[in-house]
Amino acid sequence: MLLPVLKSHWERYKSHAHIDIEQAQKLVNSYNPNKIQSLVLLSDGCANTNYKITFQNNTAPLVLRIYIREKNALAREKAIHQLLKNYLPVPLFFYTDASCTLINHPYALMEWKEGELMRNVILKGDERDISECAFSAGKCLSVLKNIEFHQNGFFDENLQIRPFNQEEAFIPFGLGLLKQQTVRESLSTSVLVELEQIFYESVPFLPKPNEANLTHADFDPANMLVTKTNATWQVSAILDWEFSFAGSYLMDMGLMLRYAHKLPHIYEDSFLKGIKDSGAQLPSTWKATAKLMDLLCLLQLLYYNPFAERPLMNRDVVELIESTQTFLKSLLTT
Repeated sequence: MLLPVLKSHWERYKSHAHIDIEQAQKLVNSYNPNKIQSLVLLSDGCANTNYKITFQNNTAPLVLRIYIREKNALAREKAIHQLLKNYLPVPLFFYTDASCTLINHPYALMEWKEGELMRNVILKGDERDISECAFSAGKCLSVLKNIEFHQNGFFDENLQIRPFNQEEAFIPFGLGLLKQQTVRESLSTSVLVELEQIFYESVPFLPKPNEANLTHADFDPANMLVTKTNATWQVSAILDWEFSFAGSYLMDMGLMLRYAHKLPHIYEDSFLKGIKDSGAQLPSTWKATAKLMDLLCLLQLLYYNPFAERPLMNRDVVELIESTQTFLKSLLTT
């Protein structure tokens, strides 16, 4: 297995919110006053902080999720989980507190979901396991594709949609990112020039203006848990919905396939099979659109993660952008 892949080496965007058992007890008392037995920091993830809490009386464990990046993310993520609970495996929210009185951040007490991080299963390199994981992820994406909205845009905490403004449209947003200093410092002049040309020539491959389904916007194996059911790996939980919006499922495809060129072919093939076996029809230009959507995400990552602050993430994102640029350039010149 080629490394690094699947964000396995990225630095965190924010430092963890470190608490001890005494502090955690105060946070859970309003929901479960039983005495905490253990508090374990769950180190995966690049922004928010998650702890697994177990209790001395053997009641079910909980996840304490502390929202560091954005305060409004708690209400928005809770609403999305409520929307999805009958469609996809997501943890239940048991208790929330956005007052920031007991701790300086909003927090939630959530259902503990059993499973292994899909990324870890894939990194072990067994092609059958990779195939099963990717297929299950494809089936999940086909469900998201069918959760539609009347327009695209960003959610507020009640899942009301604010439509994209003119600057947030695909091409203006991409061109705007290319002008940002942190992006320009990370990419060569030749890459910047070619990316600008790609944005101008990408109109035929953009999603339809009225295309609006629930888009996870961080849909990848680092945000999925898997368990073996009947000896087959299946998704047991999809995590971290804080970036979700009403947009195109093709963005989630681009995110899931971001590292496909570094993984066995069965990864992409099985993911596509999972989507298609669930009845979803993909447009003939799906890959171009997915790559363009992911290019936008990668440039935004570069904007927020300069080399001086997060060098490992920055270099990986640059390599992914250059690979995406090569693919799109070859597509647009044929």
